[in-house]
Amino acid sequence: MAQGNDTTVTEFILAGFTDHPELQVVLFLIFLVIYVLTLLGNLGMIGLIWRDSRFHTPMYIFLSNLSLVDLGYSSSISPRVLVSFSRQSKAISYAGCAAQLYFFFVFATAESLLLAVMAYDRYVAICNPLLYRLIISKRSCIWLLASSYVAGVANATMFTSCTFQLSFCGPNVIDHYFCDVLPLMRLSCTDTHNNEMLLSIFAGSIQLTTILIILFSYLYITAAILRIRSSEGRRKAFSTCASHLTAVAIFYGTTVFIYLQPSSTSSREQDQVISVFYTVVIPMLNLIYSLRNKEVKAALGRITPAPGKEQAESPGERRQSTPCCEDTKVSEVGVMEEKNCTIATQFILMGFTDDPKLQVSFFVLFLVIYFITLVGNFGMIILIRISSRLHSPMYFFLCSLSVVDICYSSVVTPKMLANFLAENKAISYSGCFSQMYFFVAWVCTECFLLGAMAYDRYVAIYKPLLYSSVMSRKVCVPLVAGSYITGFTNAMITVCVITRLSYCGSNIISHFFCDTSPLLALSSSDSSIAENTISLLAGFTCISSLLIILFSYLYILAAILKIHSAEGRHKAFNTCASHLMAVTMFYGTLIFTYLRPNSSYSLGQDQVASVFYTVVIPMLNPLIYSLRNKEVKDALRRSLGRGSGFKMNVFPCHFNNQ
Repeated sequence: MAQGNDTTVTEFILAGFTDHPELQVVLFLIFLVIYVLTLLGNLGMIGLIWRDSRFHTPMYIFLSNLSLVDLGYSSSISPRVLVSFSRQSKAISYAGCAAQLYFFFVFATAESLLLAVMAYDRYVAICNPLLYRLIISKRSCIWLLASSYVAGVANATMFTSCTFQLSFCGPNVIDHYFCDVLPLMRLSCTDTHNNEMLLSIFAGSIQLTTILIILFSYLYITAAILRIRSSEGRRKAFSTCASHLTAVAIFYGTTVFIYLQPSSTSSREQDQVISVFYTVVIPMLNLIYSLRNKEVKAALGRITPAPGKEQAESPGERRQSTPCCEDTKVSEVGVMEEKNCTIATQFILMGFTDDPKLQVSFFVLFLVIYFITLVGNFGMIILIRISSRLHSPMYFFLCSLSVVDICYSSVVTPKMLANFLAENKAISYSGCFSQMYFFVAWVCTECFLLGAMAYDRYVAIYKPLLYSSVMSRKVCVPLVAGSYITGFTNAMITVCVITRLSYCGSNIISHFFCDTSPLLALSSSDSSIAENTISLLAGFTCISSLLIILFSYLYILAAILKIHSAEGRHKAFNTCASHLMAVTMFYGTLIFTYLRPNSSYSLGQDQVASVFYTVVIPMLNPLIYSLRNKEVKDALRRSLGRGSGFKMNVFPCHFNNQ
């Protein structure tokens, strides 16, 4: 009876992210930039692979199809999202909604299977290299690709037909930015239990099958790599899989979370945040295949040769092309030359320039920056200590950040200033590695402190009523202590690995301080193990802390979008703006410097990036947090107006136990 009087839905309304006009403009620009990058990157990859005959191999055929699939499933979502941002009506027809869901599942399923196919391809290439051409033949490639697309179409047909067999006779507002299965099921006025079970079974079987293929492929790949005796061979074998592993981790991490959870436990904000990641961001991030692939970068270089490329070769490349270089001598004389080489007892820091006038100018510039760094960070520590209103977890972390900034700036800058005025720019062997140890320790500590600060902001905005109990002294002190312990452990491993290398050739470091990259380039022994170890440590530090920051801000964004008042949103966003700015500057330069192969090391590039994060960022951090923070400015005015003395404890950072 009731069902007979219900009105059948003929269109749906996509609720999207927010109704606030200003936020819609900002989100429109962000999504537009991401979509343009996705189109350019993936179309460029397809064009490059089909244009260059060197890429007519199974690995790159699969990669071009992955780019095609990324274009497909991004284009099934992003244009509609952009249209919704730019107009008031967010309606989508019943047929349009079904078509969007269908094509999204076609391409998403095809991507899952393609990633498994690519893992199998890498398994054959590494475990059975002599049979590779026979097993992964043209016929096999076509069959594997066709199977992925056919399975995608079949899966999408089943999902779409099951979903739209349901009755939609009540509200037609979809609590999402595109037509996805879970929000559509919530709108149905019939029982969705069977459909939900069917969805979980099919999604689970596809995910489980592809993950098992990938897992077993990489287990065999790992076993094969460990059997390779030469470190260069292991590095080369692993590098062919690194990009694929990254793409797999990002894609499956988000899709498993979304579709293999019961519909009853999902929430709109959670689903939106995770869905943005795998529908919009991942198709753009798959450009990591080009950024990490030497052959792709070489092909791009052939298409668009850079002027002065010969002059831009790295030190390692120049050394190999010189007929009378030290490496050639070592390879000719072998053990005798290595036995008779003179071990370096000190290093010479090249610095920026040998011009005396420029050295004086640099000295004055860096002295001013260092002075501002010390005054700003010490001022922040003292202000937080003497102002009782700043005795909170947020400012406890900020005080610790200032301590770290002072320390790692002081590890590098005083020696650099001394070298500007001294003729002898030598640094002892032990002094060099001490500088490296403390620098790596403080930088890694800062990474994890920024992660802890992001988590603090997540709790403050996402769970404000539980903030005092969650971020108690018992939690904050271990977070800071853990950051220090991890940083110093990381530094110890890094220095131990590098000190095992031999330095019996040139002792001139092409840098202004003892950093890992120039010391690896200077080594006269095989540095591949050290390079891989340092890359793993740097990757773990950056990626783990970045993931904490990323997921914290995804949840923060979801919480901010739920706030109805513009003033509330503005206030919530303001508490994160300074931290976001500091994170962007710090990680941008750090990732550029350390998460790239040693072979691509460039003196000029590294010096510019290193100056920024070793000298400039420690100066900017207190300015960013004080100039953009009303509480800090108010505390500073009260302290200056009061003009009273203060007492400092041995440990400067403090907050009330709430």
